[in-house]
Amino acid sequence: MDERIDQKKSGKLKDNITRFRQDKRLAVVGALRSLALLGMLAIVVFCIFRYHEDLAPGNLKRLSAYLKTANAASAPFTEYRFETGLSTDYAPFRTGLAVVSGDTYSFVSGTGSLYSLQLSYRNPAVCASEKYVLIYDRGGKGFCVANSYSEYLRDELSSPIISASMNREGDFALVTDEEGYRSAVTVYNGRQKLLCKWMTSQYYVLSATVSPEGDAFAALCLSQKQLEPCTEIRYFTIGSETPDWSFSLGEKQVYSLTHDNSGGLLILCDDGLYRLDDEGKQTAALPFSLPPIRFSAREGGDLLIAFSDVARNSQAALVWVVGDEGRILWRDSIPGTLYAADCAEGTACILTGDRLYAVRYREEDQPSRWISHNGARDVIIDRSASPVLVYSDRAEKAAFAEKETP
Repeated sequence: MDERIDQKKSGKLKDNITRFRQDKRLAVVGALRSLALLGMLAIVVFCIFRYHEDLAPGNLKRLSAYLKTANAASAPFTEYRFETGLSTDYAPFRTGLAVVSGDTYSFVSGTGSLYSLQLSYRNPAVCASEKYVLIYDRGGKGFCVANSYSEYLRDELSSPIISASMNREGDFALVTDEEGYRSAVTVYNGRQKLLCKWMTSQYYVLSATVSPEGDAFAALCLSQKQLEPCTEIRYFTIGSETPDWSFSLGEKQVYSLTHDNSGGLLILCDDGLYRLDDEGKQTAALPFSLPPIRFSAREGGDLLIAFSDVARNSQAALVWVVGDEGRILWRDSIPGTLYAADCAEGTACILTGDRLYAVRYREEDQPSRWISHNGARDVIIDRSASPVLVYSDRAEKAAFAEKETP
């Protein structure tokens, strides 16, 4: 025992001592931190490179305006009174309405008019996407893109605007009576950048619609063959001067041309509804015995079509709702004289002389509900799937009691 103690003192047993590894945890944490900082730096550089056009004083002002109005804009729409004696156009937008009355554009929510924009348009019209509102002067040359708190683009074309449309992403097309040509279609993307302008001396273009992806557009063209009018759809990839394909509709009268949610074209004519895919092949057809008396068509949405219900009596309307691939989602006969109809967010609303009918057609076993009204002239469905009744002097949200259609 004494000898072992002496060996320890002399250091002879030092090789029996267990040696611990060097602690590298701090080095690993430091390396991970450096990688994280490099990743953040790379993200910042990418964002500056990718979004440098958005880092402008105008967008900073828009951000400030958004922060000021964000809480008020979230209030659901209840009622808005139009300016007396002025023609008014309107469209559902976000939690409220986009309203053009006289020379003023306004976004209206539950707290009233939150944002207004003065315009010098003689005959303004409005269409809306999920993010933006397009206001244009029918017969004039000016157009403007705005939203619920700011203006994004205001410009003028060289020729009068005939019609316009905007898809859900904010891509839009303007059809003009082009000087030196017959017509032109000018297409902008959702960032308000000019993509292309197609001009034609051969056709009169009645309307145009941009595909949901924003990479193509379809033009409804009118020409004359042997003294007879001939309607034709011409479909273009953005940037191409020649059409990818065309589809002849002969002498059919066309009421609307829109894209459905899956990217196909829905063409509502006087003798039927036709669907074309993005290669120009007809994938569905619903023939009509009578032309529709009312319809409601929105880009990327379902299509509502109403006919006189001759099978029952002249004071009734047969209503169809058509969805993707040209399928009928709902149909019913509504008594009374049809004034207006709308279809959006899985809800169909039909306005007759004294009643407003509504049904959630995507839900099974949902009966029609109705309320009486006095003097409404139009109905639209807002983004919350609630009906809004439009009178000559005001628009107000309709409140339904749980009544079934008798």
